Amino acid sequence: MIDNKIPEIILEETKNLPEDLLREVLDFILFLKNKTNISSSNTPQSALYKMQQDELTHLEEEFENYKTLYPNE
Repeated sequence: MIDNKIPEIILEETKNLPEDLLREVLDFILFLKNKTNISSSNTPQSALYKMQQDELTHLEEEFENYKTLYPNE
């Protein structure tokens, strides 16, 4: 069955990826863990990712009505 081999398949598929794509894979994994509140460890990377997501949420809220409040003249 393929389900129990998924981690091995992921390792194999990512083995030869360039570093920029590996970073995207890591970002996606951290996103999924954060989204589902799965945290196997409190790594600096996961803490930074959470801070980044919190900052984006804050900025979206801060500028939510920006165009309404400050229309082009």
